[in-house]
This record gives sequence, C-alpha cells and structure tokens, in this order.
Amino acid sequence: MKFKNPFQKTGPQNVYRTDVFCLDEQPVYVQLSCGTENAGVVAIGLLDPSVPVDENSLSTYLEDPDWWLGYIEDSSPQKAFLLLNTRGEKGPGTPTEEEGFGLVPMERTGDDHELTAQIQGVMANRSFIAAANRKRVWNIVFLTAGKDSEGNFEAFYVEDASFYGSLNVQRSTKTRKVYDLSIKYSTALTPELPFYAPASVFTLNA
Repeated sequence: MKFKNPFQKTGPQNVYRTDVFCLDEQPVYVQLSCGTENAGVVAIGLLDPSVPVDENSLSTYLEDPDWWLGYIEDSSPQKAFLLLNTRGEKGPGTPTEEEGFGLVPMERTGDDHELTAQIQGVMANRSFIAAANRKRVWNIVFLTAGKDSEGNFEAFYVEDASFYGSLNVQRSTKTRKVYDLSIKYSTALTPELPFYAPASVFTLNA
C-alpha cells in the first residue's frame, strides 16, 4: 500500500512545508521612491493594556487626537501617559532560535527587543517612575523624528512591554540628571505597528 504524504500537493514541484508560522501570501515589497524616514526616539506613550486598539482602524484609534485626549484627560484613572522630548533609540531585535526538525538545522520562533531612552524632570517624577516600574505590562508607542505631509510623527505601537526607569547622575557638573528608560518586549517575528501620531497631541520642542 502506498503512503500518501499529507503535506504534498498533487502535481510536480508543489510541496508543503511544516513552517513554524501559518502564513498568508507574501506581500509585495514597497520601495521607498523618495524622501527620508528620520530616526531617533523623540517621545514615548504608555498605554494601559485595557485600552483597546484596532489595527485595522488606526484613523479612529492611535491616529485620532480625540482618542488620545479621552484616555489622557477624561479617563479616571488616567490610562494614557505621554513622555515628550525624549532622546533614545530602538536597536535591532535578537531572534529566538531553536533546533529545527527534519532537515532544517535551525528555526527562529520569535525575537526580543529593547528600546532605550532618556527623559528629564527627575526631581518631579519619582512617583511616576516608581508606579510605571511596578506595573507588570504596558502597551507602548514611540515616536521618531520623521513626519508626514501634515506634520504628524512617524510612530510605532507594540503590546505587552515591560518598563524600567532608573536615575542617572553623571560625574560632571556640566551634565544634566536624567532617568534612563529600558523598555523590553518580544514578538512573533512581526515588526512594530507603524502609524502617524497626531502632532496636536504630541507637542515637542523645536
């Protein structure tokens, strides 16, 4: 009796592979035809995990000024917090790897990320940092210096992040005291969600 391979299509050169993730068709790569996408982490937003975000309707969620103001000013307790005029960076992630199956020597099953930044206002924000550090998980947004044609910031959203802030006082009397921030999170090999953060909410120093 001949065994039928459940992972093989009928017809030549059409063989299924048992991939780690179930994927749809590969989207087309969109080439950047002109302009630049400036970097730098210039602001950070912390969102309570109970705040809903619909990735398929960004214009009425993360890109809507009224949506932000509702969770900053009208919510009790407050569920969105803005850390403006930061300096920081988000480096490349580190893939999580394990031994593969069959003839595949290694497979990547996820990745770990860290965003680092610095904020001012150390004398007034001890209580804020302490509470943020003790919260088990945050959803975060981080803004870059890039802008769209309307002046809104090129930004990114990620869920299930851990936050840690620590006082940094350097030796030189010519430097400024800051809080160093470390924000860590993991993904299933999916980059952060890009969106345009409203400049009317994230008002930054020029």
